[in-house]
Amino acid sequence: MADTALSSRQFLDLKEQTRRQTHLTRILAFLVASGMLGAGIGLQVYPFSLLWAVAPLLAYPLLIQLLVMVAEKRGVAAATLSQTLLQADALCIGFACACLWFAVVPSLALLAIVHANAMSHGGWRPWLGSVAMTALGASAGGALFYLLDPTFEPVPQAPLSLIVLALLGLAVYMGASAFFAQRQTRYLRLAQQQLREQQRQALNMSRKLAKYLPPQIWGSLFTGKRDAKLETRRKRLTVFFSDIKGFSAISEELPLDTLTAMLNTYLSEMTRIALRHGGTIDKFIGDAVMVFFGDPKSEGAQEDAFRCVAMAIEMQRHMRLLRQRWRHEGIEQPLEIRIGINTGYVTVGNFGTDSRMDYTILGTDVNLASRLESACRPGQVLISESTHELVQDRIQCRSVGDISAKGFNRPIPVYETRDLKRHAGSRSRYVSAETRGFALHMDLERIHNFDKKRILGTLARSATDLKDNKPVSLDFEAEGFVLHLDSDRLHHRERPRVLEFMGRAARRVQEQLRL
Repeated sequence: MADTALSSRQFLDLKEQTRRQTHLTRILAFLVASGMLGAGIGLQVYPFSLLWAVAPLLAYPLLIQLLVMVAEKRGVAAATLSQTLLQADALCIGFACACLWFAVVPSLALLAIVHANAMSHGGWRPWLGSVAMTALGASAGGALFYLLDPTFEPVPQAPLSLIVLALLGLAVYMGASAFFAQRQTRYLRLAQQQLREQQRQALNMSRKLAKYLPPQIWGSLFTGKRDAKLETRRKRLTVFFSDIKGFSAISEELPLDTLTAMLNTYLSEMTRIALRHGGTIDKFIGDAVMVFFGDPKSEGAQEDAFRCVAMAIEMQRHMRLLRQRWRHEGIEQPLEIRIGINTGYVTVGNFGTDSRMDYTILGTDVNLASRLESACRPGQVLISESTHELVQDRIQCRSVGDISAKGFNRPIPVYETRDLKRHAGSRSRYVSAETRGFALHMDLERIHNFDKKRILGTLARSATDLKDNKPVSLDFEAEGFVLHLDSDRLHHRERPRVLEFMGRAARRVQEQLRL
């Protein structure tokens, strides 16, 4: 594991290791400088009196280390401190070149060391500063030696032994720097690998957590548009409630695994429809679904109300496909949903505590939507007067009178929705018929192109066998299409009507296929 991933301790020590490596390279650079000066004195290239300059060159890295410790305790920024030390190193190396009497090869070795270090740790701007500081240090050193000895002159040509020593010192420094750079690169590579793994884990976790929040809220939290804090506001929303009629009784009759699969299928399909229409799913309470439109994003009160009612109509239509699927799975109970919708001002936002919040809505108009749902007949969508005023130009509705609702002192005018007005006088996207031994339900907008030929072939074969009085027992399902046909249960006088209906359905699919 140590070879493939950076441990947490190594990750925390990376900064300390970088600082230690920088200090070691500084020590090595000044060891090379002091070593060349000491060797030159030993070879009698330089006078013995220059021995005093060796001690400062050796002491400099240690003094710098003490200064770094003091600066860090005082809170000096690491970047500022690093740039300052690069300039100080260049100044001292310039002085070391003067101590070497500007011998060409030894001086070039020191300049290569300091300027390579400046370029690798700072970039071209710090390098230009290092050039200036090197020139300053060399000038100051040369002036000092001239004051001490007016006969001072540079010695361009160093003896071969000193040249070899200079090149050897440069090679050792470059090798050590390369080793440290390779080690640093390895640590960085491992750190990047661990970071990618942590990002992958965070992404997986975020995907899991996203399933517990409405997509709109998760998106606004993730992008920073919304903060996770306790806050609410008053806003005009359209509120939707639905539940399955008689679900409690059904749940006692069905095996647990069958019930679970059925409920998950139902909630998945209703969620898909709600999200397609732009609804914010507040919560699931058993078989009950609560959705609202208008927050966190609103298209205007009228459009929000229309989308909510259009969603409800589609949900009721889609239940026909689900009921047929469940019958095929052995669930004979006639499962139907009731839907209530109301528009009004509610309190919306985060409720709870700092450690646990729930994004939801509260208010009298929320309660009214729930009361309308309870007053529904199975398969019905009831909307309040306030919602009706917003959608009456686009939705076919009829008044069903007033109802008395718990918690409301006055009768509540209620309307039942039928269909979208744009579907009036035109052929609907839905095709549905059902009798004993036969059921065909179809949502043309949901049928995939790659399924259409398979659907047409199934309809043609079934119709041909039915015409020839051959026994037919078929349960066929595709996305947006279900067909059940049992010729033994189908009444003889219903066969012409069933054949005619299957023909119309096939023509509708063919029309879609040509589009």
